[in-house]
Amino acid sequence: MSAQTKFYPESFQQQVIAEVKQHNRLISDVAKQYSISAKTVYQWVKNKETTMTSKANAEGVTTRKRTQAKQKSALVSEIAHLQLKLSQLNQQLLSINSN
Repeated sequence: MSAQTKFYPESFQQQVIAEVKQHNRLISDVAKQYSISAKTVYQWVKNKETTMTSKANAEGVTTRKRTQAKQKSALVSEIAHLQLKLSQLNQQLLSINSN
């Protein structure tokens, strides 16, 4: 006889995860309270943590890329400013040398 897989609504899973994470309860106690296996609760909590870590990493990469783009833009702007200043100084030097 094969074991039957139960599917639980997302809202129920979130409620169970909140009991563990926000209320600092033991997985085994929460599992007993909701009449589900501790393994199932553990997997839900682990999957939630993995999802949150992945999102945080993705946001970190996006933030880092934005920061790098801003830095690059600032450097390009500064280079353009310095090139203009160099051109002006070269013109001044030429005018001094021609006198």
